[in-house]
Amino acid sequence: MLVDFAADYPDGSNSSEYLVQPTTYLPENFTYAQNLPCPERLPSMKGLIEVNMTEIPMEEIELRSSKYFDIEFGGHWKPKDCRPRWKVAILIPFRNRHEHLPILFQHLIPMLQRQRLQFAFYVIEQSGSQPFNRAMLFNVGFLEAMKDLDWDCLIFHDVDHIPENDRNYYGCGQMPRHFAAKLDKYMYILPYSEFFGGVSGLTVEQFRKINGFPNAFWGWGGEDDDLWNRLVYKQGFYKVIRPLHLVTQQCLCSRFYIGLLFSSVLFT
Repeated sequence: MLVDFAADYPDGSNSSEYLVQPTTYLPENFTYAQNLPCPERLPSMKGLIEVNMTEIPMEEIELRSSKYFDIEFGGHWKPKDCRPRWKVAILIPFRNRHEHLPILFQHLIPMLQRQRLQFAFYVIEQSGSQPFNRAMLFNVGFLEAMKDLDWDCLIFHDVDHIPENDRNYYGCGQMPRHFAAKLDKYMYILPYSEFFGGVSGLTVEQFRKINGFPNAFWGWGGEDDDLWNRLVYKQGFYKVIRPLHLVTQQCLCSRFYIGLLFSSVLFT
């Protein structure tokens, strides 16, 4: 079987619109090199993930993260057997969803490690009784994340969206990207062509160019459509990329103590 190793090193172009095609992954006996970038199509990325919706205490996730997953204080991790190709900040807007956050971490941490990405989690919590402002929380999270590291891209991740396939690659090479294009609650069908909700990604440069999310949306809905318009029609003129094959997500759509291992920002 021929493996296209050259294709594993994309040029980062995001100027053309296309659906990401299924491709060949590296063989099981692939040898990593500490001085070379981590490939994007790794043998550790097997495809479908067994999703476990059973509630788990946050303290258990903290214990596993420090003992088994080697997560550093603040929710940071990077591979040691190859040079991370991408530095990815995962921004999670949050309020009163304590049962969902540990479930998300339980699935997302091992998936990102199998993808050999350098990553950190930023949980941005809104206090008070005002309507939830998801968009503003992402903007706050961006400012806080950029104080830590010169990240390559940002993943805007709802706390109740669980990836079902670890080949839904969270790297930064093909952005802007919609990771949650196929959701179980929509029967894995895109509800409308401009849908950009759930989990999406932009490079830091793109996010700055479009001036981030709008701050005006209080309550659920609208901010993702506005972001789409900023990207496609107004400031950016970008083409949004969506995965083609079985890179689906489940939604924990129901109604969270944030552990010290994961960076959190309190927004009032």
